Amino acid sequence: DLENILLTCDEFAIDLEHHNYRSYQGFTCLMQISTRKDDFLIDTLEPIIRDNLHLLNSAFANPNIIKIFHGADMDIQWLQRDFGLYVVNLFDTGQASRVLDFPSFSLRALLKKFCDVEVDKKYQQADWRKRPLSAEMLLYARQDTHFLIYIADRLRNEAIALSGSNSQLVSRA
Repeated sequence: DLENILLTCDEFAIDLEHHNYRSYQGFTCLMQISTRKDDFLIDTLEPIIRDNLHLLNSAFANPNIIKIFHGADMDIQWLQRDFGLYVVNLFDTGQASRVLDFPSFSLRALLKKFCDVEVDKKYQQADWRKRPLSAEMLLYARQDTHFLIYIADRLRNEAIALSGSNSQLVSRA
C-alpha cells in the first residue's frame, strides 16, 4: 500500500506529467513518486486510481515528511485541483539551485552536475494521454524523481557549506 510506504519515509520525491494541448485547464496524466528505496509510476488516467489518490493526503500533508519537487509551482496546483492533495513541508530543488546561484536551474543540469546522468528532455512535451506509454517515456518519467532525493541532499549540503563560509567571513569583519 503506497500510502503506508510514504508514511514511513522521512522524505519522498514527486513529479507530474500533465497534458494541456487543446484543453483549457489541462489534466494530470501520470504521477511519479520516489522514496530512497523505490520508484512508483502512477497512471492517474485510470479511473479507480484517480478516484482514490486523495488517500495519499495523509502523507502529502504530513509536516514530518519532506516532499521534494523540482519546479513545484504548477505541480502544487495540479495536485490540489486534480486529486485534492495538499503539500506540507516542501523542498524545491529548482528554487534551491537559484538560491545557491547555480548557472542553470534545470533538472537536466542538476542531474548532470550531481549524478553524471544525461537525460533526453524530448518527452517533456510528449502526449502523456496515450496508452500504453513507451519504455522510453517510462524511463524519462522515472528519472524525474529517482535522483531527486539525492540531489536535495547535495543541495542542502552545499547550502550548509556556503552558510558556514559566509558566517566565517562575517565573524572576521
